[in-house]
Formats: sequence, C-alpha cells, structure tokens
Amino acid sequence: MVENFGGSILYLILFLIQLLGLTFYCYLILLNPKTIINDYQVGDAAMAPIRLIGSFILPIVLIGIYLLFTSIEGAWIFFVFALMTSIYQLLYDVGSRMDIIDKNYTIVNKNQDTILSVVFIIINIVLINGLQDRIFL
Repeated sequence: MVENFGGSILYLILFLIQLLGLTFYCYLILLNPKTIINDYQVGDAAMAPIRLIGSFILPIVLIGIYLLFTSIEGAWIFFVFALMTSIYQLLYDVGSRMDIIDKNYTIVNKNQDTILSVVFIIINIVLINGLQDRIFL
C-alpha cells in the first residue's frame, strides 16, 4: 500500500486523513442528517437536499477506498476534485462571513469548517505535488 503512494508513509497518511474526513462527512449526511440540520439551523425541509448531497459524496468515498487498495496511477481527477471542493468550501465560508455571498440569509459559519477547509486544501496540494509523477499519467 505504501508503494502505491511513492513509497512515502506521509502521503499514505495524508490520503487516509482525507478519506476518513470524507467518510465522516458521508456518514453525517447519509446516516445522521439531523445533526447537520440542527448544527446549521436549516430546518427539516432540508432533509432531501442534504441526502442528495450525500449521493455525490458516497461515490467519492468509494473511489477513494478503491484507489487505496489498487493504484493511484492516472487518478488525478480524484485529487483535483478534492482540492477544488475544499477551495470552494473555503471561498464560500469566507465570502459568507464577509457578507459578500448570501448576505440576505442567515448562514451559520463555524470556525471548524474554516479550519477543515484550509487543512484539506493543504493536504490536497501536498498530495498533488508529491504524487504528480503517479497521478498525472
């Protein structure tokens, strides 16, 4: 498994952190959406959209698990997609905090969301940079 990540335990650990984060998010969305409804004060009417978002997250988790046990060669889209998602989440978080985006709505911003976005951006940049010889084939 370490060989799959260029022989570096660091890249494997970073990939596992990313995959565990996505798996936890998937769990919340699909199996415990009430937590998200309560935390972000979106109301019970948001149940269907939250589960719809989960339908996009679950395949990403499954692809990540597949890559973990097979090979990451040529899998650039997985890493770039994860980076772009984290960047968008950070931009939305900062934009809504600064009343640039959705200023007429009540948006719940949590510091943990901002921190997680930054952490996952860094993880993905490190992974893409360090594994570019394997993922960009």
